[in-house]
Amino acid sequence: MGSVQKILLIANLVVVLAGAAVVYYSHNILKPKATDQSAEAENLKNSAMEQAQIQAYPMKKFVVNLYARGTRLRYLDVEMNILPFHEDQKELIKANEYIIKDILIEIGSQLGPDELETLSGKILLENKLKKQINTKLGQPVVKQIYFSGFIVQ
Repeated sequence: MGSVQKILLIANLVVVLAGAAVVYYSHNILKPKATDQSAEAENLKNSAMEQAQIQAYPMKKFVVNLYARGTRLRYLDVEMNILPFHEDQKELIKANEYIIKDILIEIGSQLGPDELETLSGKILLENKLKKQINTKLGQPVVKQIYFSGFIVQ
């Protein structure tokens, strides 16, 4: 019986030492490096300055036929400015302007004039446009869409 207790005591000691080693390793060896607060603040400031200097890409006035239940033709006369995430993405927007207009026709023709006359309808149109354009272009390009002209007839 004495040898079984010695074996259990040794096994217990090995488990305790292994646990202590794991705790020491996780607290001292895996400790993340301290962040340099001043460098992070400078990076954030520079990033904000870059973002503030990006200008929106203006698109020409465009007319979209809207879904109307009656016999009267309804349309949306829209002029919009597209704000990209990065300045160099303006060329991508310019090169794919026809795709953006196609997406505007597709989404706008599904919405009714009553929907687009409300603020929530305009926000819905903007969100659908951003999502669809970014999906079609295969990367996040459109950060914001500003409507500088928005007439529903």
